[in-house]
Amino acid sequence: MSKTTNQAPESPSPGQRGSADHERRHQIIAAADEHFRLYGYRKTSVADLGKAIGVSSTYLYRFFSSKQAIGEAVCATVLERMEAELRSVVDGPGTATQRLRRFMQLTLERSLEIFFDGTRLHELVISAMEESWGTATTHESVLLGMTRELVQAGRSSGEFERKTPIDEVVVGISEAMRLFAHPVALQFRPRDQLEAALAAVSSLVLRSLAP
Repeated sequence: MSKTTNQAPESPSPGQRGSADHERRHQIIAAADEHFRLYGYRKTSVADLGKAIGVSSTYLYRFFSSKQAIGEAVCATVLERMEAELRSVVDGPGTATQRLRRFMQLTLERSLEIFFDGTRLHELVISAMEESWGTATTHESVLLGMTRELVQAGRSSGEFERKTPIDEVVVGISEAMRLFAHPVALQFRPRDQLEAALAAVSSLVLRSLAP
């Protein structure tokens, strides 16, 4: 995953003003992304961002209603990139079993890159999760939907059992994956332990899905 981006989210984040396709907005999001990675989200003010970008706070408010709105736009860009990679797994080749295992592995890999990439970007994502920003809740909904697609695919192919209500299965998998996708849970163990734990959990999940 690259450190910065000039691409804005496909759909406007909460608190954005004016056209979502405005070139200056894209530049602001890219500059804010870099600033948050260097200095963190929590101690950064709109005035700090304006100074770093070379514009006034008043000018920033033409495009965003608050610092959180800027943070949501940056967070959406990061999470949407992760979602695109996961989508390629869901829609890609292989059995449902293979794709679900890879989906779970990639969730851990990308979460580690986002939260522990050597920058302070994790502050932004933690704020989004703890404060239930729209970008975070939307991300959780997207992952839940992809998980459902994989379970449905496995049921259609005969790989997975069909007796358990699908909502129960999907929620169960998603809850298990919180241990490998939330920054608070990830920070307590080294990567090799997390990878070994995920391998065990994914095998257990797949065995439970067997017909």
